[in-house]
Amino acid sequence: MPFFSIVTPVYNPPAEALLECIKSMKNQSFTNWEWCVVDDRSTHKYVQTILQRAMASDSRIRVALRATNGGIVDASQDGLDMATGEFVGLLDHDDTLDSEALAKVAAALLANPDADYVYTDEDKIKPNGQHYDSYRKPPFDQSRLRGQNYCCHFSVFRNTLLDDIGGFRRGFDGSQDYDLILRATEQARSIVHIPEVLYHWRVVPGSTAGDSTAKPYAYEAGVRAIEQHFERSGIAAEVTKLQPGSYSHMFTLLPTSPLVSIVIPTIGTKSRVWGASVRMIEHLITNIVNMTTYDNYEIIVIDDLNTHPGYAVPFNQPDHSSSRRISVVEITQPTSFYEMCNIGFGHARGETIIFMDENSQVTTPTWIEQFLGQMIDPEVGIVGPMILMEDGRIESSGISLDPNPHRIGWGNSSLDPGRWGNSAVARSISGVTDTCFAVRRSVFHELGGFCPEFQHHGADLDFCCKARNLAYRIVWTPTVRVIHFGTHQANICDDPKDLLLLTRRWQRYLDSEQYSLVS
Repeated sequence: MPFFSIVTPVYNPPAEALLECIKSMKNQSFTNWEWCVVDDRSTHKYVQTILQRAMASDSRIRVALRATNGGIVDASQDGLDMATGEFVGLLDHDDTLDSEALAKVAAALLANPDADYVYTDEDKIKPNGQHYDSYRKPPFDQSRLRGQNYCCHFSVFRNTLLDDIGGFRRGFDGSQDYDLILRATEQARSIVHIPEVLYHWRVVPGSTAGDSTAKPYAYEAGVRAIEQHFERSGIAAEVTKLQPGSYSHMFTLLPTSPLVSIVIPTIGTKSRVWGASVRMIEHLITNIVNMTTYDNYEIIVIDDLNTHPGYAVPFNQPDHSSSRRISVVEITQPTSFYEMCNIGFGHARGETIIFMDENSQVTTPTWIEQFLGQMIDPEVGIVGPMILMEDGRIESSGISLDPNPHRIGWGNSSLDPGRWGNSAVARSISGVTDTCFAVRRSVFHELGGFCPEFQHHGADLDFCCKARNLAYRIVWTPTVRVIHFGTHQANICDDPKDLLLLTRRWQRYLDSEQYSLVS
């Protein structure tokens, strides 16, 4: 049976909030705990009175009184120094725990003996006591953690891990828990998420629970925490603030510049782009060549000659300025989009393959660098961008399976960060669309390519499900933006046969969506 030390720094909380916090600890159904409370020289006299009474009422409650006010980092570290438990949980002085919180965490630890870090879902409490804004979190997602401290409440750490990483660090006030979680998850053997609301974050004046802009210094500290995380990980990235509590990172220098193959099937589509009639394949290739800052890439065009008699893709001509990096593979038999992608892979030489719809346009010069940066993590097999419509609205911020396969964010403004910042931060996702995505060569080979049984739509999601089935993560990033021209729809599969095939294969994923809970 695990023994918990709950650490709570205290400084002038509202009396009622502190009393509710104490009550929530004493009401825990799991009894093997100690509460390490550190009063950081509160100026309200009632604080010490309440704490002394609490300590007198329960021998498990230990209270330390600081001689000087040192701030939340020093007070929190004092609490860690008091902790004797095998595991340490963090509880703020005005928040509460569900009565089953420690029992649920204990059960998770017994089921996962290697777990070094556990986090739970959370909600907020209004001044009138009403609970709202339930935050259902995904399984551990390092990509998302680099953009926001989504784990936060309730966090429980193995005490020896905290010793190894040195506990709280000065200079991160307001984001001291974020810095701690980043360092802990870098070294944790196993990380467990409990998908239940076990922590209640109280909204009080001056707290970030009610006003995300209340503590601007906290978000400056968050930038430093992420920057140092990247430095420890050997990754070059620039970190910037988005909205309070959310951060963007752009990967810069890469250790190497591996060859990237861009595969583009074409049926010779001619359409209007910004008022001009153009061949879409020519428009896209010109866009890539003129836009892309990454130099080591090749373009492989799979040209279906059946669909455009009399038209020849011009980029394979010897005198073309870009011919050195462009090859055109002509096919004469009727072939689906996904079969053309498979053919393109057979001609690709790159370590990373990017598949693109010819009806698209890249708007991010460092788009390849951002894809490759996400793939530094070996668990990431596929990376997709934000797909935009011509008018700037979002077509896709990834694919959700709940309730039916559909594009996340469809129709929203690209300036809208979405709930919990979901359209602003890189994160793991159930799937990405075939308009544009990057995949490791080894992963594509392992998955066996796209399934040719899908006639219209669905092979992209099927491909992603195969990747998830082999424990690869799929990451969506807003730092790469691609415009998709033509018709737009929210649903992925509008063909009944394709949807039936997808359902038969991946019902278990369709029935238990892990990521749309926060989309």
